[in-house]
Amino acid sequence: MKFSLARGAIALAATLTLASCGGGKATFPINVNVTGVIYPGLVLSTNGQDLVINPPAKAGDPVNAVFPNEIEYGQTYDVIPKGQVSTSTAVVLGQNPKHQTCSPATEYPYNLPTYGTAGQLASIQIYYVCAINTYPLTGVVKGLTTDGLVLTNGSNGAISVAKAVDASSVATGADVAFAMNPVVYNNTYGVTVLTQPTGQTCTVANGVGTMDDAAEAAGGVTNLVVTCQ
Repeated sequence: MKFSLARGAIALAATLTLASCGGGKATFPINVNVTGVIYPGLVLSTNGQDLVINPPAKAGDPVNAVFPNEIEYGQTYDVIPKGQVSTSTAVVLGQNPKHQTCSPATEYPYNLPTYGTAGQLASIQIYYVCAINTYPLTGVVKGLTTDGLVLTNGSNGAISVAKAVDASSVATGADVAFAMNPVVYNNTYGVTVLTQPTGQTCTVANGVGTMDDAAEAAGGVTNLVVTCQ
């Protein structure tokens, strides 16, 4: 991944010289490297072209691909999937894979711009990283009148839930909304009481399930109910 700007400049100059000898502009392929693709459906777009990125044969391997047509020296490009807006035209293009969101790589030295002008460097190399989507896991606590309640979702973390802050509400055990850490698509969850509140016993309803297609379509799970007595 290391490269020399001087070497790149020399290669670029040679490319432009050869192009000028042939009477035409130099052209540049748009190379793409995508990691983390698990599900099908990713389509990257730029300059009126679409590039389908399929999951690799071996899970975890990067996918290398090239857009069908090269672009000429001086042309701009902006490689994006659906859900991200072109910096140059404000048009949404492309498509993310099912259950995933893909974004430009941020880790050095892969954090190269996904947009620019052909000819700035000797080659155009785009890096994207895909992650599985996560969704909210939320609910309400009923009848909580004391402090100390702690809910857990196994290795996905625990949260403390305080009683309602309004004194008049505390007397009636007003509902208290809570949110666990988001859950990755297709992962199971199991919310239980880790620590009971002082002087009360709480039970969880709808606390076990899978963040499946139905939950994804609904934008997450919202029907957890914790009842304290």
